[in-house]
Parts: sequence; structure tokens; C-alpha cells
Amino acid sequence: MTTTPSEVHTALLTIGGRQHEGGAGTYPVHNPARPAEVVGHAPAADYAQLDAAVQAARRAASGWRALDVAERVAAVGAAATAAAEQLKAADGARMYTREHGKVLAEANMEIDTGPAIASFLGSMAEAAVAPERIDPQADYPRLQREPYGVAALVLPFNWPLALTMTKLTSALVAGNTAVVKVPPTCPLAALQLGAAFAAGLPAGVVNVLAGPGSELAQSLITHPGVDVISLTGGVATGRAVMAAAAARLAPVLLELGGNDPAIIAPDIEVTDQLVEQLVAATYTTGGQVCMAIKRLYAPRQRVGELADAVLARCEREVVGDGLADETTLGPLHTAAGRNRVAALVSDAQAHGATVRTAGRIRSEDADAGGYFVLPTVVTDLAPDSALATEEQFGPVLPIFGYDDIDDAVAAANATDFGLTASVWSGDDALAERVAAQLVAGTVSINCHGMAAQDPRLPFGGVRQSGLGRELGVEGIRAFTQPRAFVRQPVPR
Repeated sequence: MTTTPSEVHTALLTIGGRQHEGGAGTYPVHNPARPAEVVGHAPAADYAQLDAAVQAARRAASGWRALDVAERVAAVGAAATAAAEQLKAADGARMYTREHGKVLAEANMEIDTGPAIASFLGSMAEAAVAPERIDPQADYPRLQREPYGVAALVLPFNWPLALTMTKLTSALVAGNTAVVKVPPTCPLAALQLGAAFAAGLPAGVVNVLAGPGSELAQSLITHPGVDVISLTGGVATGRAVMAAAAARLAPVLLELGGNDPAIIAPDIEVTDQLVEQLVAATYTTGGQVCMAIKRLYAPRQRVGELADAVLARCEREVVGDGLADETTLGPLHTAAGRNRVAALVSDAQAHGATVRTAGRIRSEDADAGGYFVLPTVVTDLAPDSALATEEQFGPVLPIFGYDDIDDAVAAANATDFGLTASVWSGDDALAERVAAQLVAGTVSINCHGMAAQDPRLPFGGVRQSGLGRELGVEGIRAFTQPRAFVRQPVPR
């Protein structure tokens, strides 16, 4: 497939069922594989448009909430399917790869997940919001789950299309309307997906905004017409959102970063299948996945063998333009992300760590200035180094040795994060014991990351990894608030 620059794309805002150009003009969107290449021009919403979007969502709220859950589920499912089909028909995956950097196959997969996410969550909606009778034999007392009203949904750059569907489906089937803020650095595909999704629903139920930087998101979360805020992003951003929302006591749902550990038990052999799973759980999307393996713990005498095996597998990786057929790993999304990863690795090396890379950068892309990082394995790393304690969000895997598995558990838990964690063992009793001790929102056995995610289960973190949950019944209920009803006989 050719990777020469193609047309420059444009997109529009969606407000109250209509398409709008940006009130603050447009801004360029660049290709992280070729930063000098402009992929398109995104509309920049001004505050008047943000206010109009919130007001449109408020006007639509009562009618949307009045629908039966089954009607909302059917409408959302149909809208999700139509949106995915429209984006694919417009070759949206290619545009998405150009603005994001991820490989084309992954871009297509992300678009395809939208209808599946809507279907999964829709199937759980009735159970999630059904009234609960405290006494099964009586109508009262009764608990009902009511939508908040207008939900502000703020998206990250790494998987914005899938998360658009996750957040929108959960919020909408629960009875809320929404204002979506797409990521500033890759807004085009998300804007088009959101517009197609909104077109299948009553005007104002879904509104989609874009803008450079963080100012628009800040204005959205502090808008008095917003009733609940859902953000996926970094810890610093999550803290800022929570602080801003505190002024209005607005509820927040935060899915933040992770420093996710994986523990290889002593009984596990280093097989091709194990290495394949570890590589997928570490390096997918260039490691720019919140639930990716960020720290790997193995018996001390096996660290060298495991590191060699991972590097040997990564020799097959071709880093480059995600549109090229031979590319298996795209660039990091931003220069800042690339520079941060490089700084963490340099710091580790300066303090005595062993750093090795594998794979190659595609020759056609080597001089394009892209944000490329080769798959990297780091050993002999001090446990208090920045690479060990912070989330690298790149294709870098630190491997630590342990003498006793209980020490590995203690090291795995020695973090301010708590998103996901895993243990790998053929000893069921040992695996269950270790899993029970790991501190994380999701703990998996013999799998990790996206391979371990089940949309029927809630996903989210503890500690600095966030508040609230997405997916599952709990993810839908996160967009509701309980309302208690009590009845007593008429006083005589």
C-alpha cells in the first residue's frame, strides 16, 4: 500500500444535530510518522459553541430519558453500527492511522469494535438500571437508578474511537445525553465517528467538540450545565479535572494511568507462546495502552533467558508508517511522548541499567523525523528509578528479578498506581494466592492487558489509577445516581 501523503482532511463539530465549523477557526493535525505532513484541519470550538452544545444536550435530556431502556438500547446499537459503517466507507481507518500513528490493521479493528461494545453494554442495560425492591414481596421501599442529565465525556489519544463507543453507550443507555470532547492531537476520525453516531439519534442527544490544547476541556468540565464528567487520561489531568469539578461538587469518573506489573512464577517455562503473549501485552500501540505490562517480574535466574526471548521475538518488529504493509509498530503519538520515553531510558542507563533494543525502523521512514522508538528491554534496573516508578507509556519493558515470589508481590504493589496486574503460573493454588494479593482494579491469571479484558466486567483502577468504572453493569451504573422511594400508610 502506498504511504505517500494523500488528501488533507477536514471535519466539523456536531451541535444540536447540526454540523458546524469551528468558531475559533481551525488548527492543523500532523502525522506522527512524518511530523511535517498535515493530515487535516480540525475545527476549534469557541466557548459559545461549547455552551450551545451543553444547552442542546439539556434540551434533549428529558425526551431521551423518557424513553424505555429497550428503546434507548436499540437506538444506540443502530447508531453505533451505522457510524462504524460510514467511517469505514469513507476510508476513515486510513485517515485515523495518519493522524494517530497506529498501524492500519489496529485502526480498522478499533472501528470494528464500536458496534460490539454497544451490543455488549446494551445487553446489560436493563439489569443495570432496573428498580430494586428491598422487600421482593412489596413495591416499597424501592431503589431506582436515575441518569445524571448531561455527561461530559473527555477522550484520550490512544484509543479514542473505542472509548467514544464505551463512554457514549454507557451514558446514553442509562438515560443521559452527552457532550464529547475528542483528543486535540488526533480529532478527525473521532469527530467523523461522533457525527455519524449523533445523526442516528434525536438532535442534541450527542454533541461532539474539538479544540487544541486543554482549554476547551477545562471549560467543559467547569460548565454549570454539565452534571457528570468522565475522563480517560493521565494522572495529572485527572487531578486537575477533579479539582475543577470540586467547585460544583460535580461527580467525576476517572480512568487514569497505570504502572502495571506482571509476575512470572517459578514454574513457568519461557515458551514461544508465553513470549508472544507478553510482547502483545507490552508493545501493542507502541506501549501506549493504560493496561499494558509496564513492569515484568521473573525468577532472578530466568531474567536473562526471558529478556533474550522477548528481544528475539521483537527482532521481527518493523517500526514505521502505520500505512505500510510491512510496518508492525507505528510511531509514538507525540514528540513529547517520544522524548519522555527516551529520557526515562537514558536515565536508567546512566544509573547502570542494561538497555537493549530489537527490530528495525523502516528504511523509507528513517529520515522522516517520525516519533519512532524501537522495542526496548531494560534489565539491572534499580527499583526506585524513574522508569520503575513512573508510567513510561512507550515500547519499553523493564524486567526485574526476584528470589521469592512474595518479594515479587511486594515489589509489584509498591506503586501509587493500581489499574491492572497479572500472575502467570500453571500452579492454580499459587496463581490464586498471588492474584488475591495484587492491588489493582483488574487482576488476571495467565493473560494481561486487552487479552484479559472482558466487557461484561467493570474496568478501572484504584489508588492513583482512577475513580469509578467503565464497562459491565457497574460501568452503566456509574452514569446513574440512586434514588430511594419510601411509602407508609396514610396517618389516621
